[in-house]
Amino acid sequence: MRERYDEIRGKGIELLALAPGSLDQTAAFAAAHALPFPLLADPHLAVYRTYQVESRLRSLGQRPALYAIDRNGVVRYAFLGSQQWQVGEIDEALAALAHSP
Repeated sequence: MRERYDEIRGKGIELLALAPGSLDQTAAFAAAHALPFPLLADPHLAVYRTYQVESRLRSLGQRPALYAIDRNGVVRYAFLGSQQWQVGEIDEALAALAHSP
């Protein structure tokens, strides 16, 4: 997604990432990896629980997820992986948002 951030923004879409750590940990990670998009902290995993992105032993930690949510708060695309390397299809998420009101 980092490589396609400008393209995503060009479509009028904001990309936000979420990390299960403190604000300091999240800020350090974002800086160390030069993320071009905002990385939000979820230290108490409230958002993770809301979207059922729960830690699973077989996924070696937090399960990866990709959600496309329109301006009205409607989830238009949802992907919840079972392994760390599964991150969802950005083209499918973008297509789902392109068809939203």
